[in-house]
Amino acid sequence: MSTAAADAWTVLIAQAMQMAAVARALPADAAGDRIRHGLPWLVQMMAVELAMDRLAELEPSARPYARDQAELLLQQAGARLRELWHAEPMPGLMLESMERSRAAISRSLYAGLTGLRWNGERPMVIPAWTEVVREPGGTLAVMEPGTVALPGECVAWWTEREPPRCPGCACVPLSAPVQVYRVFGQDGRFLQGREVPLHEPLIAGMPMLVPLWLDGQPVGSLRRDPDAWLAMQLRAGVPAPA
Repeated sequence: MSTAAADAWTVLIAQAMQMAAVARALPADAAGDRIRHGLPWLVQMMAVELAMDRLAELEPSARPYARDQAELLLQQAGARLRELWHAEPMPGLMLESMERSRAAISRSLYAGLTGLRWNGERPMVIPAWTEVVREPGGTLAVMEPGTVALPGECVAWWTEREPPRCPGCACVPLSAPVQVYRVFGQDGRFLQGREVPLHEPLIAGMPMLVPLWLDGQPVGSLRRDPDAWLAMQLRAGVPAPA
């Protein structure tokens, strides 16, 4: 276990001990009993959240199984808590922990995320991807062949699978998946390119990265004719490649 993970577990244990101390001081009535019986399941949800945020420390091949186990643990804890509070509003602490654990499982789909960035000084045209992008597994998004990539833009990102390759691009770690947009004016002419994390609100623009795989499941495909797509961009004023 890494030093950061060990520190996080220490914090979790300390929080659990504090909650246990509070539980012992609760009155011996139905409300107090519910909280005492609910605390182990709260700790279980907290552990799920912590483990999912540390998923990148596991080997890629072990991550899908870890996510499945986390999902089962969260479902188990949620079911028991709903049983305890079936006739009463569940405490906010329990509900918040449930939501945080669910969000952590969703974030964990991108553990170990890596991106490809175009490092050239001029725009370039995305070439045809190798067959690796069609191979199932993991999570993957790429720009369509024929897309004009601007300097510094992310042209692909992936995790838990073989990486795509693009000449002249560099592999970089990503803290979150991103989307690259083309922003156009009211006259339909190109204004700018923007790159934003996927968890931020959508912007008014055309997305360039196409998600192909998510956690091993197909979610999209590459359908544009590269030559026609390139010509369409150039007519709209996207900067011409070198």
